This record gives sequence, C-alpha cells and structure tokens, in this order.
Amino acid sequence: MNVRRHASIGFAVITGAVLVSACGSTSTVTAPSTSAASSASSAPTAAAVKTGNPAAAQTLSEAGSSLLYPYLQKLAPGITSAFPNITLTPAAGGSGTGQSEALSGTIDMGGSDAYLSAAQVTANAGALNIPISVSAQAVNYNLPGINNLKLSGSVIAQIYSGTITTWNDPAIAALNTGVTLPSTPIVPVRRSDSSGDTFIFTSFLSATNTTWASGPAFGTTVPWPAVSSELTAAGNPAMVDTCHSTPGCIAYIGVSVESAALVDGLGEAELENASGSYVQPASSTITAAVTAGASKVPASLAASLIYETGAQAYPIVNFEYLIINPSKITTSDTALAIRTFIEWAISPTGGATADNLSAVGFVPLPTTVIPLVNTAVAQITG
Repeated sequence: MNVRRHASIGFAVITGAVLVSACGSTSTVTAPSTSAASSASSAPTAAAVKTGNPAAAQTLSEAGSSLLYPYLQKLAPGITSAFPNITLTPAAGGSGTGQSEALSGTIDMGGSDAYLSAAQVTANAGALNIPISVSAQAVNYNLPGINNLKLSGSVIAQIYSGTITTWNDPAIAALNTGVTLPSTPIVPVRRSDSSGDTFIFTSFLSATNTTWASGPAFGTTVPWPAVSSELTAAGNPAMVDTCHSTPGCIAYIGVSVESAALVDGLGEAELENASGSYVQPASSTITAAVTAGASKVPASLAASLIYETGAQAYPIVNFEYLIINPSKITTSDTALAIRTFIEWAISPTGGATADNLSAVGFVPLPTTVIPLVNTAVAQITG
C-alpha cells in the first residue's frame, strides 16, 4: 500500500508580507513585486485594517468544516499567545453548519470549504467569504496491494453514479496499464452531512463529466444517484474510518486528515488533471493549481481552484473560508478580535507558519488574494 507520510505536503512560499501588531494599531498588507502566484502589476491595493489586543477578553466561536477544523485547532493556542485577550474555540460539524450558523449569528465565524452562493449573499447583505488558507482533497481507496491507482474525474463520477461497479472495470483498467486489478465490488462512500468536502468533490466531478454536471451537479448537498453498495459518513474522520473498515471502498477525504488515511493503509489515487497528467496532493501540486487560478479570484473572494490547468496542478484544490456576517457582530471589541485573528492567521509570522500549514497539508494564500482579504476584513466593524 501507499503509506507515504503526508508530512511531505509542505509549505510553499507564496504569501506576501503581512504586518500584525500585538497592540492596537493599523496594519497594512502589501504584495511584493514578484510572486510565484501573482503579478504585482495586477495586484489590488491593500486596505488598512485596525488590529490589536481587545481591551476586554473575547472568545471567538467557530464551527463548520471538518477539513478546516484541524488547522484551526493548531491556530488556537497561537492567537492567545500573541493576543492574550483573544480565545478561539473551533468546532467541526460540516461546512453547511458553519455557513448557516455564521449567517444567523449563532457563532462568530463559520468554517467552510465552500464559498457562499450568490443567493446566500443576497439574502444576507454584507456576508463575507474570507479565505485564510488553501487546502486540497484526496481520493482514497481500500485495495490492499494496489499502489498509486490512476483515476480520472469522469471515471469517479461513473463510480458514484453506479455505472462502474467493480475495480477491474475496463474503464479503470484502461487508466492502469500493466496493473492487475481485482474484481472486488466498489463501495463508494459519501458524506451524509452538509459538507464543503462534498461541494469540492462534486465540483471536480462536474468539471470532468458532462452527465454529472447536468445533475447531481455540485453543492454542499446534492441529489446523489442511488447506488446499492454506497455507504455514508459524517465528517472527514468518519470517512477515513468507514473506508478503512470496508474492503473495496472509495472515499473523498480532506488532506488535513489524509495522514490518518495513509497510516490506516488506504491507498491514495493519482488523479488526472486538466493537462492529462496524473498527480497526488503535495505542496508542489497544490501550489501549481493556486498559481494557475490566483489571478482569477474576484473581489467577492468566491472562487474555485478546481481542475486548474498546468502539468503539475492537482485537480481538487480549494480555499478554506471563514464565513462572517458583519451585521451579526454587535460589539467593537468582537469585531477587533475577528479582524486581528484573521490578520494574524494569514501572516507567515503569525498563524500561517510552515509548521502549521504542512501539518495539515495546506499551503498559504497567494499574494494577490491577501489585499482582497484585507479589504473584506475592513468591513467587520461591530
């Protein structure tokens, strides 16, 4: 089995300079003159954002994405160390939960792998999509003895549609010349909760299979085709456990828990990208996708990095978002704490260190996106 340590997904230096003060101040994020992911000539002007330690203790509540959750767990001690009056309390629950509870004001920030839809933004005037890092999603399988299986998005869509049902199907065999595939029945595993991982995964299937694009299409929940062998699980850890205990399974799993999948002996597929290359998630392949897509990110920050072009671009890459509804932030100290946390979280001298990012397989935001984040953060005033 492919049991390489996922710590090999390391840190790619594509961030700009972010200056964060430990006491009340105005910090400005600026883009450097050159970047692997951007051109200074197209970089927007950074906004100035007041950040600092609030006068009174503030506890920032967060819930949502199980892909983002391990990263926020790593950031929680650091933000309190840097700003003693700020405490972060992250929780999982799925991106759908993160979005809905942030929009309603039940929590301060909602973790989500999926950006808000246009309809959600319209219904919640002023709601913000704020990316704080970049992640990816692996496709894992339980086939002992089969290493680095090659799969395409179109073939995976047919598996999740129930039209490909065994691992030695000719469509899979054609992608894996020289590999003796077993006749083991395929057991597709999908998320049962409203999930940003499902949003990412079904976006990839929609980008690579026209039938899938016509329906179920993509979303945090979709009308999944009825497949008799399918299993469901809530959250990324449960996806790993379910696939581990189910011979013949295939599952989509966020890279923040991918190390657990590999330790459990699950295989990690090589996915066909838009250039026809087969790649696995790694710092270099995730960064290649970011480099290809960074210049297309709009001011709304609602952007997909799925199926970007480039020989080495991994095809399932996405921003990790904090969803914030400024109209529900009622005090200036809470607003200050949120602004400060986000500024600190995206700074390479704050939360976005090599150790924090590589521990969960993430890479930092591209330089061109940081000023857009700064402009969005400036709207959180309390």
